[in-house]
Amino acid sequence: MRPDSPAELETAEQLLRQGDAQAALRHASAARADGTHEPGWMRLRALALAASGRAEEARALFAAYAQQRPQEADAWVNLGNACLDCTDGEGALQAFMRAGAAGAQGVPYLLGHGLALMAQGRFGDALAWLQRAQSEEPDAADVRLAHGQCLAELERYDDLAACVAAIDAAGLSFEQRTVLAWLLAHAGHEGAAQALFAELLAERPGASAPRVRLALLLERLNRVQEAEALLAVVGEVDTAMASMAALATARMARRRGEPGEAVLVLAPAADREGDPAMAAQLWFELAACHDRQQHADAAIQALARAHAHARRALRQRHPDLEQSQVLGWLRQRLHRPLPAPYPPRTGDPPDPVFLVGFPRSGTTLLEQMLGQHPALQVLDERPALERVIEVMRRAPGWRDDDLDGALARLDAGQHRALRAHYRDEVARHLPPGGRLVDKYPLYLTRASYIQWLFPRSDWLLLLRHPCDCVLSCHFQAFGLNGGALAFDSLESTARTYAAVMGHWEKQRVLAGPRVHTLRYEDLAAAPGDTVAALMAFLSLVPQPGQHAFHASVVERGQRIRTPSYAQVAEPVHVRAVGRWQRYRAHFSPGTLELLAPFVERYGYTLD
Repeated sequence: MRPDSPAELETAEQLLRQGDAQAALRHASAARADGTHEPGWMRLRALALAASGRAEEARALFAAYAQQRPQEADAWVNLGNACLDCTDGEGALQAFMRAGAAGAQGVPYLLGHGLALMAQGRFGDALAWLQRAQSEEPDAADVRLAHGQCLAELERYDDLAACVAAIDAAGLSFEQRTVLAWLLAHAGHEGAAQALFAELLAERPGASAPRVRLALLLERLNRVQEAEALLAVVGEVDTAMASMAALATARMARRRGEPGEAVLVLAPAADREGDPAMAAQLWFELAACHDRQQHADAAIQALARAHAHARRALRQRHPDLEQSQVLGWLRQRLHRPLPAPYPPRTGDPPDPVFLVGFPRSGTTLLEQMLGQHPALQVLDERPALERVIEVMRRAPGWRDDDLDGALARLDAGQHRALRAHYRDEVARHLPPGGRLVDKYPLYLTRASYIQWLFPRSDWLLLLRHPCDCVLSCHFQAFGLNGGALAFDSLESTARTYAAVMGHWEKQRVLAGPRVHTLRYEDLAAAPGDTVAALMAFLSLVPQPGQHAFHASVVERGQRIRTPSYAQVAEPVHVRAVGRWQRYRAHFSPGTLELLAPFVERYGYTLD
């Protein structure tokens, strides 16, 4: 049989389908030696090279084949996948666009197009392609993994949890299981993530990717000693993991009180990192380390770099987001007092307690104290209420610019249904227990909705010196969302503070919540007395261990979903009180002018 005969080509293709890429390559080489230029052999050789990990050679052949067969959609799909294997996102996207023009359909095309967009950082655009791929083949693990990675980049963690829940790890490759473990951690399934990481390390003890990622997860769970032990035996780290390994090493150094060592690791990694999202994390960590060293100027300079990268990453994910949209929800406001509430139904649970305050005002600290009381159950920054508000805003005739009228048009039956919907949303995260404390700091901008839904709710408002709040927010990587714009300078953070707290002060008068106000400074200096007064407001008896909660933080087994996760693992202290004074030179006159009315209103000074 001639080596270039159709039967021989079919034999080689069968070998490739059976996973024997080397045998298929030998057949292709024999055909080429015989002088054949049959495109089918060129395609077969390219596929076999790709299956053998020889990505660059495969890409060259796929490109030549696609030029010979430009109307063949699969030719461009194969070229696009080869470009992805060569980390050429731009080339991949061009190939998948040509595939689409040639009429490509099906999951390989949809998945590849989505992956190419992700490689370009266009996660918002990629999402639609990956959703289509998953709808066509919902049981495909590779599709769900790609979809999950995209959702994680967009910080849609509830959707991520639903996406990865259906993935069976048993049939995945080592690399795919490493990705799945990381996605499980982001989705809030920390226990499952740890178990899968442990399985991976038992299989390949020297693999750096699962080891570094598990160390970062354990640090986030405040299990710092375990994380350090993992990093102590990390071998050679591949290029793709270098920045993540530097971040993990630096966090451990900072947490054991060696910020100088952390700076030495972080500085070169931050300078060379090209991905804006990862670069932002490195520069935020570098700023935290400079702050620990009392180097205020260096910290502010690092923050400028961090926020610049965060803005770039945000624009990749949300290119159409405008500055005016960042606080756009504040336009949903009352202009008249709320009408009389609907009466409660017999058997309804008590209305929740809402724990609010401007971000970085100490709400996580107070949450941990409240969580130690057996009569209370704390929901930690889960957007249950926002889900209900989304339903409310879909009501016929709803207008955000007429919140008074929109609420008045909702009847008693809708009121009952919306309250039940809220309880269902909470039940997704917490089993039934004591009185609910819904801790979500910026719910202080939702007073109108909450008081209409839960007129017998209690509110705990935590205040902190406005300058300390602003400085601390500017230091934080809140995520690649509107916060990247709201907090990207001290002045923009002050404008955000003034807008949010101004909204609260006006809306609380019209909505009429029952509020107990605390100050972070009092909570830090005298936790026992402060908590006792709070518990009296809630008609509860204080528990002896409420202000000595830090020992239980490590035992909880789940991430604390705020930037304060490390601080609340320590005993209560006053080190952060008045921290802004070290940075006073960086507070412009305009920034201080924005904050001055609130400094005075809340009983602080600028001295």
